[in-house]
This record gives sequence, structure tokens and C-alpha cells, in this order.
Amino acid sequence: MILCDIGNTHFHFNKDGRIFDEKVCNIKNEKIYFISVNDKKTKELIKKNPNSVNLANYVKFNTAYQGLGIDRIMACKTISDGVVIDAGSAITIDIMANNLHLGGYILPGIKAINDSYANISEKLDINFNFNIETSILPINTSEAISYGGIGMIISFIQKVAKNQKIYFTGGDGSYLAKFFDNSIYIKDLVFRGMRKTIEEI
Repeated sequence: MILCDIGNTHFHFNKDGRIFDEKVCNIKNEKIYFISVNDKKTKELIKKNPNSVNLANYVKFNTAYQGLGIDRIMACKTISDGVVIDAGSAITIDIMANNLHLGGYILPGIKAINDSYANISEKLDINFNFNIETSILPINTSEAISYGGIGMIISFIQKVAKNQKIYFTGGDGSYLAKFFDNSIYIKDLVFRGMRKTIEEI
């Protein structure tokens, strides 16, 4: 079985348990179960794999949220209680309680926040230092930018999550998870939701 989560910038594939990313779809003439937030990449996938199945047409999910993205639905689908965070190009934060999706938030991703500093000043065009200690007061511009940008995300998650269990996924999920004692990183969380949807068809 081949699963594909089409994101804003990449095709995320799960084939025979192996997870890999591609900027273009290099798989042809296969039956692929997919979800997508990118219409252009969806057309590319279907053109190369006409028998593919869009799981958005079959998913069952309990939420009052209007317009909840299919990627967020799949990330939440196997979590009954807790905070689900998909940290990719954007960071989505969703609250689950008793298998009900209560609502959530969307933040810019780490890269988007880092890139935004250059729009303020050329002097702030500095890559984040990911080896930060958020309890220490920054003493140079590199630290100030890194602590400010990453710390802003961490502080917001702390405010929202409180004492709930946090489930991280996405490209930056494993990095952010290390700042929280009550967290777990699940690389294939979206794919787990996709498998559950296939079982329900």
C-alpha cells in the first residue's frame, strides 16, 4: 500500500513502511491513497497515477471547526485526548477531547518566522541557532533572534497545552518536542490517520 500526504511544498510518501519526501512525484502507475492541501501537486499525482484515491472523500471526523484541513484531520484522527501539533511549513495546533476536535490554531513554521526577520532589516538576516537554552537571557543578536523566534512558538504551545499530553509530528516536530516533558513525537501520525480512514471505507 502506498500512502501520500501532499503538503504545501512536498509529496510525503509512505511505501512499505518507508517514509520519504519528494518535491516532484516520481511514482507512476500505482494505486495511491492520498490527501492533499496543494491542488497543483494533486493534479501531478493523479496524472501519473490515475487510479489514486483521495481519502478526503471518505474521512469521518467529529469537529465543529469550519474548513479544517485534511492534513490536520488525519493527524488528529488517532488521538482521543491531547494536543496535536504538526510542525511543518506552518505549525498547526489542535485540541482533542473524548475523540472530539474542539478547535485549534495555525502559526507560521520555524523557517517562515526565521525568514521574516530579513524583511525587518538586513542586519537581522541571521539563521536561527537551534541549540538554545530558553531560560538564559540572550547577549548577542544571533541569540536574541533565535530565542525570540523559537521561544515565541514554545511559549504559545505551553499556554495552549497546559498539562495535557502533546503529540508532535512534522519536519520540526522532533525538535520542538524536546522542550516539553509531556510530549511524544510520532513521525507517521498523519499516515496513521490515513490508515484508519482506509479501514473505515
